[in-house]
Amino acid sequence: MEVTSGSVTHLYSIPHLQTVGQVDSHLDVVEKVTIYINSSTTFDYRYTTTDREGRTQTITESKTTEAFVQYDVNLSTDSISDFRNYDDLTEELVLNWAFAAQPDAKTNHQNKNEAEVLEKKDKLLNPLKYKHDSPVTPWRKKADEANNK
Repeated sequence: MEVTSGSVTHLYSIPHLQTVGQVDSHLDVVEKVTIYINSSTTFDYRYTTTDREGRTQTITESKTTEAFVQYDVNLSTDSISDFRNYDDLTEELVLNWAFAAQPDAKTNHQNKNEAEVLEKKDKLLNPLKYKHDSPVTPWRKKADEANNK
């Protein structure tokens, strides 16, 4: 299942399910869902380079930033009202069960991934915002220069 939020695409998938053998008269009942969220955004990245002869060239490349999370959702097997045979399940159906069981988990994980993807993009486009330094203070520098004269 693919969900787009702004410029970020979130791809939801289920790599595996955990079942319990029997609940009431139902066999192979899903009790836990493992969900993967692969989030990404693709954008044009422009930078300038200078060759050995001093010629400047602007280059545009397509870049993708990504984030991944895995989480589990426990499904209640009490009072099953709409049982589906295991072989009749679809990924979309089970994802919707999991989202209904824990809607905050979906929202929180998707938002975290989205923030991570956008921060990675921003770090590439605006590296100076993330550069931290501890330079010598101006007064220490002036004092050192005065002592070296």
